[in-house]
Amino acid sequence: MSGSSQSTKTRSRYRVIVRSPNPLGDACMSLPAVRALKQRRHDTEITICCRDNLAAMWSARDEIDSVITFKRGLNPQEVGRIIRERGAFDEGLLLPNSFRSALEFRLGRVGNLTGYKRHGRGLMLKHAIKEPEAIEGKQHHVHRYLNLAKAMGADISDLDDLLAIPAAPTPLQQNLSEIHVGVCPGAEYGNAKRYPIDRYASALQSLRENHPELVFRISVFGSPAEEGIGEELSSLIDEPRENRAGKTSMADLVKELKTCHFVATNDTGTMHLAAALGVPTVAIFGSTEPIFTAPIGTVHRVIRHQVDCSPCFLRECPVDYRCMLQVEPETVLNEMETLLKEVFPTD
Repeated sequence: MSGSSQSTKTRSRYRVIVRSPNPLGDACMSLPAVRALKQRRHDTEITICCRDNLAAMWSARDEIDSVITFKRGLNPQEVGRIIRERGAFDEGLLLPNSFRSALEFRLGRVGNLTGYKRHGRGLMLKHAIKEPEAIEGKQHHVHRYLNLAKAMGADISDLDDLLAIPAAPTPLQQNLSEIHVGVCPGAEYGNAKRYPIDRYASALQSLRENHPELVFRISVFGSPAEEGIGEELSSLIDEPRENRAGKTSMADLVKELKTCHFVATNDTGTMHLAAALGVPTVAIFGSTEPIFTAPIGTVHRVIRHQVDCSPCFLRECPVDYRCMLQVEPETVLNEMETLLKEVFPTD
C-alpha cells in the first residue's frame, strides 16, 4: 500500500527525510551521500521517500531507518499527505532536480529543504545550492550527490569510507564446482547502451569451454520490457540457464543478485544495484561515459571502446553502433577471466 513503511529500525531525535531519485541507477549512486548524512550527527534518523519499486533497495541499507513509499503517478498533493502522516521532519534533502519533488516535500510540510537550484524551485528551498561548474577532468555523478550532503554540513572528506562497498555476498573461492553468473543484456535507456546478444552468448560459451571442470549457471536479468531480450539470449546459451527478465520484483532482484558470483552487464540500473550489493561486475559501456556512471568500487571491470563520437549519450545510434561493435567477445571473456583467474587459473 502506498505510504507504508517498509522498515523502522530505530527512533532518534533528529529526523531527516531524503527524496530518492526515481531511476534505480541514480538511487544507487546517491548512497554515499546518504551515508555521509547519517554520519553527520549521532542522533540522525534517515527516512527515504521513494517510488514503491525502490523500497526494497533502500530498506536493505543499514543507514536507512525507515522508508516512505508512493506509487508512480500519484499526484504531489497525495505524496505530501503521505509525508505529513509520518510526522514532522527537521530537514529535507532533494536528490532529484525536479520542481515536482520540491512541491511534494513542501506539501508534506518539510520546511528546511536543501537541493539544487533548478527548474524554478529555488524559492521553495531554504538552501538552494548552485550546481557545481563543469569540471575539466570530469567527475563521477556520485560527487554531485555528495556535494548536496556537504552543503548540509556532512563531512565528505573520507571518500574511501563513503564509497566503500560491502564484501561480495557470494564470493569466488576455491573448491567451488558451480559459478553463478548474472547477465543484464538490456538497457531501458535504448539500444545504444546494449551490447549485442550474440556476443554475450559467445563470451559465455568461451568461458565454459575454458573451464570444463566448472558448471556455469547463468541467470538473465531485466525489466518486464526486456523479457524478449532475455528469451533471445537464453535461446543462445546452453543449460543451465534461466531467463529471469520481467519475473523479479525489486526484492527478488536484490536477493538473486546476492547469489551471483559476478554479473556481466550493460550500463544499467541493475549494474549499479549489483555493485552496491558488493557483487563484482563486468560492465560494458557504449553511448554513455564510465567516468560519470561506472559502478562504484574497485572490484569491477569496465569495458569501453573509445571512438570519435564517444560519448554521444544518444538512445539510438544514428551511425553504425561502432562503440559497441568494436568490443569483441574476447574482450568480455578476458575481463570475466580476470575476475576468475586468482581462484581458477587457466593454463
